[in-house]
Formats: sequence, structure tokens, C-alpha cells
Amino acid sequence: MSSNSFIHSLFNEYKNYKDEYLASDFNNHSTIVKRLTELKANSIFKIEKIGYSVEHREIYSVVFGTGKTNILAWSQMHGDEPTATSALFDLLNFFSTDGQFNSVKENLLKNITFHFIPMLNPDGAEKFRRENAFNIDLNRDALKKQSYESNLLWLYAEKIKPEFGFNLHDQNSYYTAGKINTPTAISLLAPPVNHVKSINYTREKSMQLILKINETLSLFIPNCIARYKDDFEPRAFGDNLMKSGISIVLIESGFCRNDVKKEFVRKLNFIALISAFGSIVSKDYEKFEHTNYFDIPENEELLFDLLLRNLTLNYNGRKFKIDIGIKREKSLDLNSQSFTYTGKISELGDLSIFYGIEEYDFSDFEVRPLGKLAAEEKADFNILKDGRIHKKIINGFIIDEFK
Repeated sequence: MSSNSFIHSLFNEYKNYKDEYLASDFNNHSTIVKRLTELKANSIFKIEKIGYSVEHREIYSVVFGTGKTNILAWSQMHGDEPTATSALFDLLNFFSTDGQFNSVKENLLKNITFHFIPMLNPDGAEKFRRENAFNIDLNRDALKKQSYESNLLWLYAEKIKPEFGFNLHDQNSYYTAGKINTPTAISLLAPPVNHVKSINYTREKSMQLILKINETLSLFIPNCIARYKDDFEPRAFGDNLMKSGISIVLIESGFCRNDVKKEFVRKLNFIALISAFGSIVSKDYEKFEHTNYFDIPENEELLFDLLLRNLTLNYNGRKFKIDIGIKREKSLDLNSQSFTYTGKISELGDLSIFYGIEEYDFSDFEVRPLGKLAAEEKADFNILKDGRIHKKIINGFIIDEFK
């Protein structure tokens, strides 16, 4: 079976490996612990408690495979970025399930020893926030390592000395793959090792492996893959682990239209990682010219959740043509463990270089400032569909159809 045939077959059979117990948009610590406890029954996995969070929640590693090449993958160092955590459990199902891909799995397990750390930041995950319990961003703590979780990750990497590391994150829905109206589904980065963005052998391998991932994912999401901004961040784990000699690949789970819960993006993570693992074993990533990495379009923050174009602003007796860009703030109700969304005006004026996940031409509408009371109202996107809007208050403005 050719590489592309295998990937297409795996893509079609993903449903057989998806961990249905885990959601793609939110999982708490107890959910992860329950799944790890169940996986202990499978002799392929060695599951160890490797430390604790600030609030004393257990952090685990899952080790499997017998190969000489060590690979480290960690997820949810930002507590509100859960997509890849669920994808890692999908991979655990893949490696522990008999089926048509047994020969592929056996080859990977024979050549690689996998180390997964799902949910590095369980305290942040519990509250669905980026930082840990005392508001430290773990990905800005690679130098001082003040947090238990940061120190744990660094010591683990030092101990196993992986050849490759996969730093798994989520990014928001406002990025495009270049200057086009296409949301970034996946963005990729080979982190720099210094401010001048030098390319040593370690980083070159990361770039080549990213080109392999890009080639694979382009079979399913052409024009939806971007290169994450590569400014050197001296406090970040990716940059520092790369400096230590580990080839790091950052994978950011982005957004696809009609995929609010990120189920499809989770599937893309699964496919990307299997493709990368296979390439590491075969070393076919070496066929790529690393400089082609820079041909991947850069992430551009050019999207709004809702973009209203060509409104007339009626202000102090004068009329101006403006666009309004609205973004939705996502918040978790911890009691019900459900999300609510609040629409707020993010920007207004000439937004001709931007795009909307939803867009409407409001040439026949005007907008007028209303004052403080209106600012407390919430935007209801549904009434903007099918021309049903006649009058709506959004974030301190009233949108009113011309009569």
C-alpha cells in the first residue's frame, strides 16, 4: 500500500479509533485519569505518575513501543487548549486496536519508543484557562521553571533525550492561511533557537518533518495550513528544547468552518502525527529541501466571527461608510460544564482587508451609537441570517434598516 493510500484509508477509518469518551473542546482532569486507568489494562502501555500540579493533581506519562528513537509529545500545557489531548487518546486507541493497519503499527512500535504527556496543566484545564493555578503561563516558564509542571516537563525531556518533540496547542479561530479568506485549520512551527532565527541541523530536521506533515494534510485541507509566526521567544519551551538538541514540531489546532467543537481538527491532529511518526521511521522527511518550509503561508490574523460590511454610520448629522467586525468571547460555566458565547464589536471602520467566518453586506442599513445601556446587550448572530434583522443593539450601537 502506498503512503497516500494508507493515509486515505486511515482517514476513512478514523472513526474506529476516536475515543468517544473524550470531547474535543473540554475535558477535565478526572476524565483523563479515568481513561488512563482503563488503559492500564492493556499491557502495551506503561502509565506512570510523573509528578503533580500546583493544586496537587496528578500528571502522567504514557510510554509504549520498544524502538531506539525516543519521541516526546505533550498536550494542554495551556489549560484551555484541549484538542490535541483528545487526539493523543485517539492515537492510544490506534496503537492498542487490532485491524487492517497492524503491520504499520508493529513497524512504528518496533522502531520508536513513544512518550506522551497528556494534560500537562490539569489545574488550568479544570478552570478552562490558559495559565496554571497561580496564573503562570507554562510556555513562558522554560527558563526559570518556577512551576511544578514546567520543571516536570523539562526534567522528563532531559531524562529521555528524545530525537523529536511534539508541542501540541490550540490557536483561536481568527487566523487565515496567508492573506486569503481561508481559516487556518492547522499551523506548524519549527521554533527558532535565537533572535536571528538560525537554522542548525536540529531545526532543519523539524522543518523537513513539517514539510512532510504539510504534504499529508494538504491531501485533505489544501490552502488551510499555515506557518506559525517564528519570532524567538527566549522563555518558551519549544525554543529552549530546540536549543538543547531536540527537534521540536509545534502543532496548533486551528479552525475549520462548521467545526465549532473542533472534531475535524482533532482528526487532522491524529493524521498529522501518524504521518510524522511514519516519516521518522522511514526518514523520508530527509527528501524535503528545508528552505521550502518558508513557502508555507504564514498565519495571518484576518478573521472575525461576524463581519458586517458597508453600513452607514449616522453620527452628529454626518454619514460615514463603515464595516463592523464582531468576535465572540467563549466562557465555560464550571457547574454545567457548557460554553456560552458573547458577541462584542472588536473593530469598526475600513475592514476591507479582513474576512468574516460569517459575512453580510449591509449596504441598506445604518448604525447609530446608543449609549451605555446598549453596551450591556448581547449580540444574537441568528437574527442576522436570512435578512431577518430590522433593529438590533450590538455593543453600544443600534443597527437599523433604512426605511
